[in-house]
Amino acid sequence: MAYHTRFAWITDERVPSSGAVWDREILRTDRFVALPSVGSLVAGWTLVVPRRPMLNLSLMSSVERSELAAISDQIADKLGSTGHEVYFFEHGSRSRGSLTGCGVDQAHLHIVPLPFDLIAAATARVGKGIAWKEGHEATSPLDALPRNGEYVAIWSNQNRRATIGVVEEPVSQWLRRVIADELGIGEEWNYRIHPQESRILETLALLQPLRKAMSRG
Repeated sequence: MAYHTRFAWITDERVPSSGAVWDREILRTDRFVALPSVGSLVAGWTLVVPRRPMLNLSLMSSVERSELAAISDQIADKLGSTGHEVYFFEHGSRSRGSLTGCGVDQAHLHIVPLPFDLIAAATARVGKGIAWKEGHEATSPLDALPRNGEYVAIWSNQNRRATIGVVEEPVSQWLRRVIADELGIGEEWNYRIHPQESRILETLALLQPLRKAMSRG
């Protein structure tokens, strides 16, 4: 039996999408698809997924990193209309079925406008199975992603130097838990139980200009 990931419809054109509201494309390029995140805890929560199979974004080629950086900046620019700082993060897994990968088994970048400092909130959680360090100087935060081991990487529009967490004890949806706690909705962190369809519709509305541009292209 063929193994299909959550995003198999993106990496394999023979696989149909679910038709769910969270699988509506916001933007499609040669190498990536952007879509709203199921389980969005705030409006504007967007994912960018590579169109070829890979477990984490450190496995991208230089061409893919450049294209992803351009797409991410385009989305972040639109999300700036929320009035909140826009954060980028990834849970970088190294093996199929890893808890770090949140049950998806396909690399994806989260782009999220938030009313608090996500980097400060995440790094304040000492003793939670993640050892934090500031990423090395790089032209792009995507160039600073670790080449070995599982990791959590976070940066923002304001702070373009990635903060890297080396995962010592994997936890599913780790940053979703942090964000839900900071928003005061800690019980809603799990996207499998709380798909948050109303916020997904808000995301699609926020990014409607990008969707229209894609349809014209």
